[in-house]
Amino acid sequence: MDRKKKLRIALAPITVAALAASVAFGGCDSLANDGPLGAVCCSEYKPGTNMLAVDWGLEGSANLEFGATMQAIGDFSATAQGMVSDLGIACKGLANDLGEPEVTDPAKAKTLADPNEFTKYWCAAAGAQLTKFKSTVQLTLNVQPAECKVSVNAKIDCEAQCDASVDCQLTPGEIVASCEPGKVSGQCSGSCKGSCEGSANVAVDCNSTCEGTCEGQCNGTASTGSCAGTCSGTCRGTCSVDGGAMASCNGTCTGSCDVEFTAPKCTGKFTPPKASCKGSASCEGSCDASASAKAECTPPSVEVSVTGGTNIEGKIAALKKWLPQIFLNIEGRFKVLSGEVDAITQVAAGFDLDATSTAAFCIIPATASLVTAGENITATGEAAVSITGAVGG
Repeated sequence: MDRKKKLRIALAPITVAALAASVAFGGCDSLANDGPLGAVCCSEYKPGTNMLAVDWGLEGSANLEFGATMQAIGDFSATAQGMVSDLGIACKGLANDLGEPEVTDPAKAKTLADPNEFTKYWCAAAGAQLTKFKSTVQLTLNVQPAECKVSVNAKIDCEAQCDASVDCQLTPGEIVASCEPGKVSGQCSGSCKGSCEGSANVAVDCNSTCEGTCEGQCNGTASTGSCAGTCSGTCRGTCSVDGGAMASCNGTCTGSCDVEFTAPKCTGKFTPPKASCKGSASCEGSCDASASAKAECTPPSVEVSVTGGTNIEGKIAALKKWLPQIFLNIEGRFKVLSGEVDAITQVAAGFDLDATSTAAFCIIPATASLVTAGENITATGEAAVSITGAVGG
């Protein structure tokens, strides 16, 4: 038999599933005496660490590309796990505060030890409690969408570490051209054209349409709520710049800035215009996933208006506390991660690996992480339906 036998991860689904289960319940130590399985529980694959410089036992550029893929899978899986866990905690908090009791049935509690099941259960409970509350009062929720922005520099730095031939220096104009039209953003010390974004915790100066909460005057009338017309004051949300005018922005400017953006980011896809900024297809796919996993996400502002009901102050406070965290995950992080899961899976499945290399051992636990990340994303999508249905219903 040829000892240089090649492996593709798509050929080993049973091994992946077995390893995933073993690692989940006992960690790598549980495989130490399990013969061949013990060998594939590698120590080099460590999400949360820098895996770009690891010697994976491959030659030249292949080692760099594989390292970038391991880094991307580690970043991606850690963010997906954090997303579903954070969403579950927020949904449970909202459900409990609206009146849902704790789970006391031992069998059910055991099922909910799984983070995905925990999140789906508590988001369904939160949605049911929200629907129940809405049936007793007149409730209006104005939610300014959450947004996640991908760092331009994170993508460029990753490409450079993945492919030694990448040498990328972009001018401010080229950075703007690298993002989907109108979706470049950052701190603008000059004048902003497009929109100036605040958040639930940051109010931005506004003299235009405010998508969020207007604090000042709306069409000349005192306002502390949503404003479909012109908001004159501050906006906890997104203030649009009318008529192509330029204005100062003390928040995040999205669109264009008459001086260079500080720490530019993309709300949409970042595609460098220069060939010198791009590595191989494998590098590009891995770096897209890694940069997306590290995206900076801003919680939305949520305006709550209630008419009727008695002794409901606690429930109103619960909505204001938990809904921004919920929508941060089901609108912000979910959208970014779900858009990259197929691409990074295809990259990981595309490697031909020497069966005796460290890479061949490590691709299996990495793939198990990727499978789990896909399950986290699916669970988040299912949980989101419970909340969005209750909010819109």
